[in-house]
Amino acid sequence: MRRPRLAAALGLALLTSVSAGPASAQIEQYANIAQDEPLMLEADELVYDTNSGNAVAQGQVFISYGGYQLFANRVVYEKATDRFYATGGARLEEPDGNIVFAESVQLSDDFKEGFLDGLRVDTVYRTRIAANHAERKGTVTVFNEAGYTACYTCRRRPDKAPNWQIQARRIVYDEVDRTLKFEEAQFDLFGQTVAVLPTFKIPDPTVRRQSGFLVPTFIASNLLGVGARVPYYQTLGPSADVTVAATPLSSQGLFGDIEYRQRLASGEFMVRGTGIYQLDPGAFEESSGNRRWRGSISTEGDFDINKYWSWGWESTLTTDRLYLSDYKQGTGDQLTAPSTLYLDGLGVRNHFEARLWAFRILQDDYDSSELLDPPAPFSPVGSKLQGKQAYVHPTIDYEGVYDGAVLSGELAYKFNVTSLSRQETDAFGAIVDGTLTPRFRGVEGTFSRASAEVTWRKQMIAPLGQVITPFAGARGDFYVLNNRDPNVTELNDDAYLRAMPWVGVNYRWPWLISSSWGTQTIEPIAELIVRPDEGYIGRLPNEDAQSVVFEDTNLFGPTRFSGYDRAEGGIRGTLGVRYTVQTYTGGFLTAMVGQTYQLAGRNSYADPDILDSTGNSGLSTDRSDIVAALTLDTNGGLAVSAKGRFDESSLSLERAEVSASARTGPLSTRLVYAFLAAQPDLGLVDDRSEIHGAASLRLFDRVRLFGQMRYDLEDKDVIREGVGIAYDDDSMSVSLAYSEDYSGAPDEPVDRTLFFRIGLRTIGDGTITTGLDN
Repeated sequence: MRRPRLAAALGLALLTSVSAGPASAQIEQYANIAQDEPLMLEADELVYDTNSGNAVAQGQVFISYGGYQLFANRVVYEKATDRFYATGGARLEEPDGNIVFAESVQLSDDFKEGFLDGLRVDTVYRTRIAANHAERKGTVTVFNEAGYTACYTCRRRPDKAPNWQIQARRIVYDEVDRTLKFEEAQFDLFGQTVAVLPTFKIPDPTVRRQSGFLVPTFIASNLLGVGARVPYYQTLGPSADVTVAATPLSSQGLFGDIEYRQRLASGEFMVRGTGIYQLDPGAFEESSGNRRWRGSISTEGDFDINKYWSWGWESTLTTDRLYLSDYKQGTGDQLTAPSTLYLDGLGVRNHFEARLWAFRILQDDYDSSELLDPPAPFSPVGSKLQGKQAYVHPTIDYEGVYDGAVLSGELAYKFNVTSLSRQETDAFGAIVDGTLTPRFRGVEGTFSRASAEVTWRKQMIAPLGQVITPFAGARGDFYVLNNRDPNVTELNDDAYLRAMPWVGVNYRWPWLISSSWGTQTIEPIAELIVRPDEGYIGRLPNEDAQSVVFEDTNLFGPTRFSGYDRAEGGIRGTLGVRYTVQTYTGGFLTAMVGQTYQLAGRNSYADPDILDSTGNSGLSTDRSDIVAALTLDTNGGLAVSAKGRFDESSLSLERAEVSASARTGPLSTRLVYAFLAAQPDLGLVDDRSEIHGAASLRLFDRVRLFGQMRYDLEDKDVIREGVGIAYDDDSMSVSLAYSEDYSGAPDEPVDRTLFFRIGLRTIGDGTITTGLDN
């Protein structure tokens, strides 16, 4: 059945209103008769002119039709023009949730065309358009003398200008293209015009992907000059797009980049290329960037094979090591760019991962000031960095937990295969018995290892509440070595088989003390592990176990080494106690202290490998250093976390990490302290300690002042400092920050940066970064 036009429906409804019943009842009766799009009309008075066919509804008029709802003081229907006129203030609620307020409205009978004066449109996406006049024709609406903003909270203060808005002579909204076009526009901030804008388009808030120009990014640098990155985004169908950007730089020329992205049925991938022909390569005369052509290409992808398996890649190639940092294409602390190809499998109780790895060094060779250079014939620290970086081909990990109980306990397993090659020996100098001795992070050659490990444990609760956990395990490692550096005599070309079984028991006896304010738990813990001595110490490479950080998290357990290349041996006992306070208000405190003891056998941490990663581990004596940890959270704004390692005889501090954060009123602060005692066996002859503080002070409801500083307590030097101010609300974020970075080499200039950012909801982010290097 053809839908009756709204005009006819309203006319017949008004014609039948001569009865004494309410007008709404008459309309509902008509709608039921029509059995089509229902129309509902309510008004204090309905008048129908039988001669002209015009109809008038007056007094609290409400019309509901086709999902539209119109509220007005007076509505007039003119039969000759098939149009409605709403006056005395009108509100139109559209089916999609948008609300239109207007002083007067002229609409066609189906609400699709018309004119509105003195209007405001509030959308479901928390945006607003206000205009003196608007005209709607089909799918295009033109707003004249209009303003656009996404400041939702500004509705609460209609007498004030929005925090930000774009004013334009005309704003054209196209429902088909779903775009907003601004003509003769200007940008207003807090009621003041700050920029005149050219004609531009943005997608409406319903659009996730729309071709067009994106928000530019501005840059100023003593090396690059002044410029602006202008990106253009182009959709290539529903599953692909490309972004092309040009950045003219006053000192170096045109910097270009292009990024292509595509989503397929099983995954997605990306390819990006950037480059520049430098007009002034001499600006980088002291670095690898002193060349005409510079650029990079990067790509990554991730694809599903099925619901358990996926594969992918990531890779970045550059013409020189400093290109990404010089042209702000990476983070300032990024020292390598990885390339990897991987296969990943994830099951309910197991996980598999295989990867090939290569790393592009992103810093030039340098003269070290922290580590001692090794004796000849090894290359100095900081030289030949790319050759010292290993290629991994491959690393394979598989681990899981057996589905079912074994001897009433849990059985877990691990497998690892690692093979890598290095073109240059990575050595540094260490002071051993007053003599400069070489230590090796890696050795020229190819080294391969296959490892398999199985562990079992079972937790039992004794009658008095003790928790007893017996455990056992075994690991086997098979090495194949190909040492190509004749100066490293510790490693021989050979194959080695190493086995390490162990059995042990962990004992805990928690005591609970309940009070009216909360609970306290005192928990003594003891552990004993029995195993044979570690084999081939110093005769095998150490690639993945170079970090030994002895602390509360690894006080208990079969090993403190970080990887497979070392296997802790001997009989070791460990004692500790944990104290916990939990208040009913949500605050808690946890403290732990403990020490481990080499009871028999060879102490793996007393015998150095080719790196001597155990030099200052705190585990090289029969009685280890004492480790302690404290965590406090008052649930009222104060949180403290502290870890420390203390010499077992003198109790002098060997390592410490302390962090504290506090909130009180408008002030938020965070303080971090780190200390590491000298490690001459690792080439570090001086203590290192520094403190990092950060604070944020909310000056007003939406304005905050923030700052940070990193300070070297040993050298009494500032490493990094900065200060800034920011404004944030529901539609806009603006920040201005200044920072100074002194962390570079002594002959490098101080990195001074002024950073400005403005983010507008529905519009995008714009940034200005200014490098002010000396």
